[in-house]
Amino acid sequence: MRDHPSIRNNWALWPAEWQGGSRLNTDKVDDWVLTPRELNRRLELGEPLVLVDVRERWECDIVSLPGARFIPLNELGYRAQDEIDPEEELVLYCHHGVRSMEAALLLWELGYEHVKSLAGGIERWTVEVDPTLPRY
Repeated sequence: MRDHPSIRNNWALWPAEWQGGSRLNTDKVDDWVLTPRELNRRLELGEPLVLVDVRERWECDIVSLPGARFIPLNELGYRAQDEIDPEEELVLYCHHGVRSMEAALLLWELGYEHVKSLAGGIERWTVEVDPTLPRY
C-alpha cells in the first residue's frame, strides 16, 4: 500500500509536507497541483486531460469548465471506478481548490496515480484565465 500525507484534514500544511520528508510516493505523483494558466496551456495544446468537477450541482449550474465530468465529491468514491479510467490524467476542480485536494487524495487511495487539483479552483480560473465567466 502506498503512503500518503499524514495531515489528512489540514490541507494548508500539505504542500510543506510534500516537499520535505513526506512518505508520499512522489516518483508517481510529482505535483498534485496544477495552476489555471498551466491547465489552460495544456488544454490549448490538446493534451488528453480529463476534467472532473467535484462541486455540487447548483455550483455547476452557475459556472463550469467546458467538457468537464460532473461527479460531486460525496459521490466520487463509489462512482469513480465505473466512470473514470485509472490510466487517464485527471484534473479535479471545485470552487477554491479544497474539495478537489480531498478528491485527489480519495482517488489516490483508490489506486489512481495521475491526479491533479486545480490550484484555487474555478474561482482562480475566472481571475487568471477567463474573467468573462460568472463568479460566486
